[in-house]
Amino acid sequence: MSPRWLIKLEDVTISYKVNGQQQFPFKRQRIFTPLKGINFEVFEGEFLSISGPNGSGKTSLLNVMSGVLQPFKGKVTWQADNFGFVSQEQVLLPELSIRENILLPFFLLKEQDDQGNRSFGQMDPEILERKLEEYVKRFKIEDVLEKGPTTCSIGQQQRALLVRALTLDKDIIFADEPEQNLDSDGRVELFQSFKEANKDLKKTIVLVTQEHPDVLKNYVTRGIKIKDETISEIFNNNDDAIY
Repeated sequence: MSPRWLIKLEDVTISYKVNGQQQFPFKRQRIFTPLKGINFEVFEGEFLSISGPNGSGKTSLLNVMSGVLQPFKGKVTWQADNFGFVSQEQVLLPELSIRENILLPFFLLKEQDDQGNRSFGQMDPEILERKLEEYVKRFKIEDVLEKGPTTCSIGQQQRALLVRALTLDKDIIFADEPEQNLDSDGRVELFQSFKEANKDLKKTIVLVTQEHPDVLKNYVTRGIKIKDETISEIFNNNDDAIY
C-alpha cells in the first residue's frame, strides 16, 4: 500500500519582488522566480531533505510547504495542519528557561477554544510532563532544562526546539538549515537526533540543508535537489540510490 501524502504541491511557482542594486540612483524592484512548475508530495513518516545552492529557493519552498508563504501560482494541499519548526536562528526566549521555552506553546493555548479540533492546551499536564522528561533524556538536554538559552550551546538550543515539537506532538517538523552554526560534531549529533525522531518516534521531517548528499544518505530517507528552477530526486533510501 502506498504511503499517505501529507503535503502535495501541484504546478507551484514561487516568485517575489526584490529590490534593485543600491548603487543605482533609480533602483527598481524586480521579480525573482527561484522555482517553476513544482510537483511533488511529502509522505507520512519520511525524512525528506531539500538541498541546493544559496539563493536557489530552498527556504522559500519550505515556507510554501508550511503555509508561511503563498505560491505565486499553483496549489498546495495539506492532510496535516500541525507543524513544528527548527531554524538556524536562535528563537528561544532568553528570559525563559529551556523547560519554559519548550512548554510555552502549551501555556499560550491552554485557554484557547479549539472548536473540537486537537488542542495542545487541553493536553493532560501529567502526560505532557512525562513526554518532556522522556525526550529531554533521549536528546541529552536534561542537564540544561532549568538554564536559560544563552548559557546553552547552539546544538542544545536546536535540540530543545526539536523536543518542543515532539512533546507537543507535531504532525510535521520543518527544519531550515539548523546545522549552519554547528561544528562537525554538532552536525552529526543534530542529524542523528532528527533520524531518531523519524525512525523511532515516527515523525515526518522536512529538512532544508546545504549538507552534501553523501552525508545526508546516512540520515534521511529521501533527498531532493533544487537546480535551474526545478527539483529532482537525487536519492531514495527505500529504493536503489539514483544519485
